[in-house]
Amino acid sequence: MPHPAPATNAPLERFWKDFASRHWERAPLTLPSSPIQLGLTDEQLVRALTLAADPANRVKGSGLPRIVVTVDGRTQPIDTRPFLPLPHDHDLDAYLARVDARMREHEWSVAVSGLHAVDAALWDRAKKLADDVHRYTGSRVAGRVDIDTFIGRYTSTNVGVHVDHAGNFGFTLRGRKLLLTWPPKLADLVPQHTADYAAARHLADELVGVPGALTYFPSEQLHVGEAPDAVAVNVNIAFFTRSDPAALVVDAVGTLLGRARTASQAPIAADGIPAQAAAALATLDGLSGAEIADVVWEQHMAAVTSGGLGVGRPADPLVPVPRRARVRTRADVEVRQRLLADGRHAVAAQGHTLKVAGHPQVAAAVTALADGDTLDLADFERTADPEAVPLLHAVLLRLSAWRAVEAEEAQGR
Repeated sequence: MPHPAPATNAPLERFWKDFASRHWERAPLTLPSSPIQLGLTDEQLVRALTLAADPANRVKGSGLPRIVVTVDGRTQPIDTRPFLPLPHDHDLDAYLARVDARMREHEWSVAVSGLHAVDAALWDRAKKLADDVHRYTGSRVAGRVDIDTFIGRYTSTNVGVHVDHAGNFGFTLRGRKLLLTWPPKLADLVPQHTADYAAARHLADELVGVPGALTYFPSEQLHVGEAPDAVAVNVNIAFFTRSDPAALVVDAVGTLLGRARTASQAPIAADGIPAQAAAALATLDGLSGAEIADVVWEQHMAAVTSGGLGVGRPADPLVPVPRRARVRTRADVEVRQRLLADGRHAVAAQGHTLKVAGHPQVAAAVTALADGDTLDLADFERTADPEAVPLLHAVLLRLSAWRAVEAEEAQGR
C-alpha cells in the first residue's frame, strides 16, 4: 500500500495545495521560479538520449522510446541518429551546437518520448511526480504517464495547434520556449493542425518556459509551442487521460495467442478461414477465463505499480540480499501479488512482475512487505519450510534490482 506523505517544506506544501485546488485539470499555470524542480542534470539527459538512440534498448511490447525528427516542419523518414548525441559530443551544449550548426538554414526539432523506459533516473523522477499528483489531487489518470523531451529551434510545433489529451508539466533546461494554450471552449475559434494560428493568438494564455520555471496545462487544452530564436530543451511529464478498458482484455488475449505455436502452414483452411487464423481460434477455444485474467492482472500491474508509467523501472544489477538482512519496502513503492491459475505465485512491483513456484509462506512474507512491515530474514529462515527460503530470496533478488525494497544487514548475528 502507498506510504504516508513524507515531510515537505512549507513552500512546496503550499504549491501542491494551490495547484490541486486551482489548476489540476482546470487551468494552465506558468511559474518563473518553481518549488518543483526536475533535478535532471545535463549528463543524465544526454545518457538517456544515447540509450534511446539504440534500437536494442527499445522495451519489447511497448514501442518505447519513440523518436520523431522534423526539419522545416516535416517529419523526416531518415536516420535519426545524427540528431541525437554522438560519441564525440562531450556534453549537452556540444550536442546542441553540432545539430544546430548542421541545421543552420532550417528549423528543426527532436522529440523523444518514453525516456523512462531506458533510464532509471528519469523513471524515478516521473514516478515521483505521478505519486505527488496522486497524493495531493487524489486522482490517478486513466491513461498513462510519460516523460519526454522536445529539443529544437522552430517557429511552431510541427503539428501546429493540437490537443494531446494529456496534462503536461514542462521543465526547460536550455533556452526559452513559449507555449500558447486555449481552453476547449474556444476550439471553434482556433485553427487546428496548422501553424496559421496568428488570428487566435490574442485569445491564448502564454506559458513561458525558461530554466528554473514550471509550466502546466490541463489535458483538454489546445496548445502549440514556439522556440524560434535559439535552441530550447524541454523535458515534459505528461498525464494521459484517455484509455480503453477493453484494451487490457484484447492485449491479454493477443499475448496468449502469441505464445501458441501453429504447426499448419497451409494458406487456406477447408472452410475458407486461413489456417493460421483457424489455429489461433482453436487456441482461443482452449483458453480459460482464469488464464486471461492472469495476463490482464499482470498488464494492469505494470501500470498500477509504476505510477502509470506502464513499463518496468530499468533494473539495477542483480545483487543477492544478505541472508541475515532486515528488509522493508521503499517509500512510495507498491508491491502486489497473485496466485496464478497454473499454481505459480506472481509478485509485481515497479512495473515488473516475477513468477515463482507458489508457497504460502512466501506469500505471507510478501504480504508483510506490501503492508509496510520489516521482514527479518533470520527469523523467517528459522521457521520457514526449507523450500520456501530459496523462493523468497529469488523474489527479494528481483525486488532489490527493481529498487522496490531496501535491506539492512543485521548486526551481531
